[in-house]
Parts: sequence; C-alpha cells; structure tokens
Amino acid sequence: MKRIQRLFRTPPQALPAAMLNLLIEVDNREGRAGLDRLEREIKAALARLRAAGHPQAARLTLWLKALEAYRRTYHPRSRWTRFLRRPRAFRRAVPASAR
Repeated sequence: MKRIQRLFRTPPQALPAAMLNLLIEVDNREGRAGLDRLEREIKAALARLRAAGHPQAARLTLWLKALEAYRRTYHPRSRWTRFLRRPRAFRRAVPASAR
C-alpha cells in the first residue's frame, strides 16, 4: 500500500503516536530521501485536493506539519550542513594564516 494512502486512512484526529510511527518507519526504511519523497507526495496531493476543495486537504496539512516537526527534531540542519551544500564559489576562502 502506498504511504499516501495510509495517510488518508488515519482518523481525522490522528494520534500523534500513529503519525510518529509512520514517519519513523519511513525514516528507518529509506532515510532522509524517503522523508523527502513523502513530503513531495503530500505536497502534490495537497495541491490537487485544495484545487478541488476537498475536505481531506486539512488532514494533509496536518501531516505536512508533523513531517516538518519530525525533521526539525531528528534531522536538524546545522550551520555546517548549510555551509557544505553551498556551491564552492560562495564559500569563503580560508586565509593561509588560519590554516
């Protein structure tokens, strides 16, 4: 079963534990790439549902917020990860005296 279908099967007032368990499962199986993929799936489904005025859009918004909180907690982006992701041209050169 697709993960996105599992999100729709959760009750309207989904328990935080059920949400956390699904996010942990995705993280354990696929890591950060799986979380990114799940986020893209949620955003795509959310855009379609909002365009149609479907009531399930609120549920996906809740899942998106839960995914964001999970990432902030378990995969924090430190200053170093932001620094290393910049193109080399934007990195500051380290002076020879500081080496």
